Amino acid sequence: MPPGHGLMLSTVSFHPFLSHFPVALFTAGMALLWATRGKDQPGLLAAVRFNLSLGLLAAVLACFTGMVSADLNLKTNVEVEGHQGYSFLFTLFLGISAGYSYTRAYSRNALLFYSLAGLGLMACIYSGYLLVFPAPA
Repeated sequence: MPPGHGLMLSTVSFHPFLSHFPVALFTAGMALLWATRGKDQPGLLAAVRFNLSLGLLAAVLACFTGMVSADLNLKTNVEVEGHQGYSFLFTLFLGISAGYSYTRAYSRNALLFYSLAGLGLMACIYSGYLLVFPAPA
């Protein structure tokens, strides 16, 4: 198997195990947020807050483990740093979104940051996918 095809950047890495949690927790948080709109259910809003807060912690851990696992000898700087940049943006927007979920969960600014976090997540997922499964030349 040629280098970089279906393999992580480093042989020993916790990044593949941790990187799925922010995706799932953010997605579940947004689904719960959508389900609670217009309803007075504080329990579900607490679940949204829990998902976004735990997702933020998982995103920070995924960022750190991703920085440790990056082996620049296998990939170009542009590929790795592009994914790291999208990861940082997603983590930043997720942190702001988690903050808004505690204060003004349905405000216009909160919805903007939820959307920006979702876009950052999609860019992060796609760039990470290209690191593991590069496009054919």
